[in-house]
Amino acid sequence: MMIPPDASTMVPHGASVTIPPDDPEFVSRPADSVAGLLPDRQCARAAVTSLREAGFAAVEARPRHPDRCRLRDWGSDATIMHLYVEGLRRGHSLVLVPSTRRQREEVGRLLVRHQGHAVYYFFAAGVESLAVLV
Repeated sequence: MMIPPDASTMVPHGASVTIPPDDPEFVSRPADSVAGLLPDRQCARAAVTSLREAGFAAVEARPRHPDRCRLRDWGSDATIMHLYVEGLRRGHSLVLVPSTRRQREEVGRLLVRHQGHAVYYFFAAGVESLAVLV
């Protein structure tokens, strides 16, 4: 998911958003996005609904075959991706939300309210844990 780094407003529901090209075997590293695991699809759907109601273009990223999932372009953030891949294999859901740096805490709090864990803000130069929001 890509939002220009200087974007200052929320991504409106229904806006065109570039999602990392996930396929049956790969999950790509998000950029300018908050990502988090939720315990199941029901929690993920509730989180996506809340996020969309708040004006964010949230999506559940679910590879068709999480048991065969591999990494693409994660570099030094591969440890986090391994956590996400293991969560997907165990039936958790991964939610991705395009957001600006200013929006990251609001998005993180909404994910945590719906039992989100392993919540991180990804940007071009790195990653920031939002665990402090718990």
